[in-house]
Amino acid sequence: MDEFGSKYDSQGIEDQWYEFWLNANLFTPDPHSKKPPYTIMIPLPNITGRLTLGHTLNNSIQDILIRYNKLTGHETLWMMGMDHAGIATQVVVEDKLAEKGIKKEDIGREKFVREVWKWKEEYATIIRKQLKKMGFALDWSREQFTFSEDYSKKVIKIFVDLYKKGLIYQGEYIINWCPRCLSALSSEQVETEEELGKLYYIRYPIIGTENFITVATTRPETMLGDTGICVNPKDRRYKKLIGSAALLPIMKRAIPIICDDYVDPDFGTGALKVTPAHDPFDFDLAKKHNLEFINIMNPDATLNENAEEYNTLDRYKARAKIIVALEKEGLLEKVEKYKLPLAKCQRCHTAIEPRISKQWFVRMKPLAKPALEVVKNETVKLYPKRWVNLYNHWMENVRDWCISRQLWWGHRIPVYYCSKCYDAESTEVNKTRLNAETKNPKGMFVSTSKPKKCPDCGSCDIYQDEDVLDTWFSSWIWSFATLGWPSKTKDFKRFYPTQTLVTAWDIIYLWVARMIMAGLEFTGQIPFSSVVFHPMVRDKKRRKMSKSLGNSPDPMDLIAKYGADALRYGLQLITPKEQDVLYSEKAIDVGRKFCNKLWNAARLVWMNHKNDNETAPSKPSIYDAWIISEFNQFIKNTNNHFSNFELNAIARDIYDFVWHTFCDWYLEIIKICPSKDTPKYLLKQIIIMLHPYIPFITEEIYHKFNFSKKSILLEDWPKTTTVKTDIVNVQIMKRLIEEIRNIRGLFNINPKEELQAIINTRKGFRDFIERNVAVLQGLAGLEVIEYDKTPDQSAASIIMPDVECYVVLAGIDIAKEKKRLTKEITALSKRIDEIKYRLNNPNYIRKATAEVKQREQERLECFLRKKEGIVRAIEKL
Repeated sequence: MDEFGSKYDSQGIEDQWYEFWLNANLFTPDPHSKKPPYTIMIPLPNITGRLTLGHTLNNSIQDILIRYNKLTGHETLWMMGMDHAGIATQVVVEDKLAEKGIKKEDIGREKFVREVWKWKEEYATIIRKQLKKMGFALDWSREQFTFSEDYSKKVIKIFVDLYKKGLIYQGEYIINWCPRCLSALSSEQVETEEELGKLYYIRYPIIGTENFITVATTRPETMLGDTGICVNPKDRRYKKLIGSAALLPIMKRAIPIICDDYVDPDFGTGALKVTPAHDPFDFDLAKKHNLEFINIMNPDATLNENAEEYNTLDRYKARAKIIVALEKEGLLEKVEKYKLPLAKCQRCHTAIEPRISKQWFVRMKPLAKPALEVVKNETVKLYPKRWVNLYNHWMENVRDWCISRQLWWGHRIPVYYCSKCYDAESTEVNKTRLNAETKNPKGMFVSTSKPKKCPDCGSCDIYQDEDVLDTWFSSWIWSFATLGWPSKTKDFKRFYPTQTLVTAWDIIYLWVARMIMAGLEFTGQIPFSSVVFHPMVRDKKRRKMSKSLGNSPDPMDLIAKYGADALRYGLQLITPKEQDVLYSEKAIDVGRKFCNKLWNAARLVWMNHKNDNETAPSKPSIYDAWIISEFNQFIKNTNNHFSNFELNAIARDIYDFVWHTFCDWYLEIIKICPSKDTPKYLLKQIIIMLHPYIPFITEEIYHKFNFSKKSILLEDWPKTTTVKTDIVNVQIMKRLIEEIRNIRGLFNINPKEELQAIINTRKGFRDFIERNVAVLQGLAGLEVIEYDKTPDQSAASIIMPDVECYVVLAGIDIAKEKKRLTKEITALSKRIDEIKYRLNNPNYIRKATAEVKQREQERLECFLRKKEGIVRAIEKL
């Protein structure tokens, strides 16, 4: 590489370096290596569509950690894989077929599944291209898919093992039901949106009297399935009614009035209609008080025969007719506008319907107990620590996990039935006392493969359960199933447990907690020692960027415009430790400009020092010693930030050190006082430290200089070096130059205008200045420097320890400048007061995150310093 172009062309180099890394097997670890292992399991991208900026951020963090650990001497494995994403993928493929006027029922299960496999192949290819384009150091030789034949066997084994342990059971419970997907959903697959609805006040006649008891509900159609009314036992209004009965309007059915402390007497009327088959809280009340369970809804949210005259009506059409009927009977007391939290399917955004159904469940409490303990005792550490409380809360209040889904795409539940002797109970719950759990019924058996004949009656007419497993049931074993489990393979012994999991905080229970449970249950070991939660990337409306919303810019478009390094680095710059990211394309442009700055700096060093040594200089100049000292501090800060996963802090330190300290100071100094060896040596160390963040440009620069290793990724992470030279005078002169530059800014002096300065100082520093006068004049823009005198015309003063400097302000209207600066002080004072008010407001202190409060405090300190500087500037005149 003999040429070093004047402009950095990301499009021309990124693809070639990724192919270079692959061909050199730099991402494939050696299981026989003696190096300590460092393993990360990728949070599996769903095959539902293209990756978003959220994926880019998540994977960039992992790539940074993998490359950093490889450079620090670890044998690194970043496990690649994809998730079949049952319900999400089925929804998108159904939608695709619907565009052609085809329903999945038209083609049947087998052909529909083939259509999904076609989709998988198409989008798996797209996702691979995206990940490679971003430069991610994934081990492609070990790529896994959660619905592959080998992986599926492990999923089925997990089910069978848990069933044998009594940790999986079938029972009739109320679950979240999506009428569009026609499937059960876990609580974590439901999103809640606040919408403006109505609160209906309905009168229920008290049997044997002419009185009424009024209840308030947002879902009047469900009243057809009411089997009781509940009041608080301490509510004096209803004490005499407890134990009596009310007549259910429209249905004309007697229902008991019961009491329970659960009822809030201050909500609505204080009387609660109990609809056990259509509300999770009513479900618990009904079990406690032995009430009937009456299901009035079909799977598609139309009403069934239990709704009598409303049979077959859509739930919302039935609601409208019921309201009319209540008005006619004089039983609708009033209607109020009401903001209600509406639960919707996370994938298709249909309003979910709580519904009793026979489903398969995992008993979570026995699994949660050890998983809770390893986080409490910090065997598994969560970063930032504030997520520990949320994790603990979920685990201490864990509920059994509904794992069956009424879908066609996914792992079929390994439960088989004998057509001859299995008594198939109805999955619909109509008028019944609930059968909470089905225990080993005759003709039902759980097996890793289809039995040839029924062990009970000998019949060969065997069929498999139609339902599939929840997607998360396959992904919770991701950390060990990918490494050869249940066999103790070389990979399993070498790379399990893994070291770090990087994920967004919104799946802390869906995935993180369950992975810890599964790891402990099936391997006896934790799956990872650290979990790093990163913020969400949100759009201008503060919505999470996601495939389903389609609100994320295509990362490939941004790479085409700015380059992959710019995208990766720009995202890290705007990603705070705890607060969610409000995306702006300006950040990516900042990343592009930083890459250009680095390129230009490297080109300058290449032009003047390409033939120098790449090792540390034996006799550095005082300016070399100063920059090496600054670099030492940069190394220490970076290592400390990595140990706490503070990648945003590193990104900011990189910007500050490279742009300001190295480029704006050191490279400008050595234009005046030439150096040998240090510039090339230091540039090499810098690009090694920058490589995890911006791998393409650093690899390109590394090869431009023909440095000694095959790849920059095979280098050693920089270490601090001893600096013996006294650099105090360099630091003093740097501050003096900064103060003179500040005066230029405060008084709007043209940067090209050369100034006159008077410096009064101790002899040692004056001797240093005289030896280095060219540096002071060149960087401060001084034409004349005088010593040991008092100015005889208008001047701004700089007072420092050991140094007193006056910058002559010839031709400046002092009165006008004082007026301008005073206005600036007034504006700053207003901003300072606003921030102080916020920081002293109890509501703000309670609601704002620690990071937001810290940022506001930093802004306050910045404005205070600026105000103080202007006040001093006025005093100096």
